[in-house]
Amino acid sequence: LFRSGAQRGAPMRPILLKGHDGPLTCVKYNKDGDLLFTTCRRGRINLWYSDDGERMGTYNSGAKPGAVMYVDVNFACTRLASASMDQTARIWDVETGKKLQEYELQAGARCVSFSSGDKMLAVVQDPFQDQTSCIKIFDTTSGSKEPIKKIDTDYGLPKINRALFGPLNKRLIVCNEGGGLLGYDVATGECEIERCDNEEEIPDFTFAADQMTFIVGCKDHTSTLYDTVTMEPIKKYETDRPINSAAISPLMDHVVLGGGQDAAAVTTTAGRSGKFEATFFHKIYETEIGKVKGHFGPINSISFNPDGRSFTSGSEDGYVRIHHFDPEYFSFE
Repeated sequence: LFRSGAQRGAPMRPILLKGHDGPLTCVKYNKDGDLLFTTCRRGRINLWYSDDGERMGTYNSGAKPGAVMYVDVNFACTRLASASMDQTARIWDVETGKKLQEYELQAGARCVSFSSGDKMLAVVQDPFQDQTSCIKIFDTTSGSKEPIKKIDTDYGLPKINRALFGPLNKRLIVCNEGGGLLGYDVATGECEIERCDNEEEIPDFTFAADQMTFIVGCKDHTSTLYDTVTMEPIKKYETDRPINSAAISPLMDHVVLGGGQDAAAVTTTAGRSGKFEATFFHKIYETEIGKVKGHFGPINSISFNPDGRSFTSGSEDGYVRIHHFDPEYFSFE
């Protein structure tokens, strides 16, 4: 099913990128799909051409950078935001690599998200001493380093992993370590919707291209497709491994899930028994349609190219793999 177009009948050969010396935390395409941003726990942000894997450069966070947990790129691909464990969130000029803005926090930054129009930046701050995990919203146009709004979570709630702006910037959708999904009104900061359909941690979720649905990956071996407006579950995909990340194809009725055995036990596990393959499911029928192997550590982040013709995975093993689909893939029903 998944074969390379370069040599008909041969297995699909990925482009293997080795630009990080630590576990990958995030892989992110720009809106056009021609650029790929990758981050790792050693603090490096790399930029690549997604077509051939040529490395364009590195965004320098200083002499002792903290682990970069997440990045987001704006619609025009002029600004890049990064969340780092050195208690900062930064905005970069994509083309020059120049640091444009730096927001200092009281604890590590877990996630960043540009609003539609790029006028706001939401930053997730980890718990610190007696402070719970919170979301700080900054005005990117004013130059001020103080947040214009702070959304605190209730005491005792699990740590927030992701907080992303929904359609029209009306709601922030949040996932946490306890398997919860929450919807916060951006204007008031009030929690409008709270769900707990999962028993374990939700490390990540991603929107479809039109933002009308989103998919979560969960440590309880499931991945669920949700309606963005109502936050009601639509489809559920069950696997035999913890899921760290999932993505929705913009071209086909497919989703791809990435995960595997916990990183703490990887050293004693063979690649096959660790279940580190990227797994494809039919989005409507919830049936597994194929696997793509290659990593020898759990997949921490996975993403479809916005053109739907390739996907990229980043793993605990420090490698990024870009897979371009063969023409036969697109004729698959």
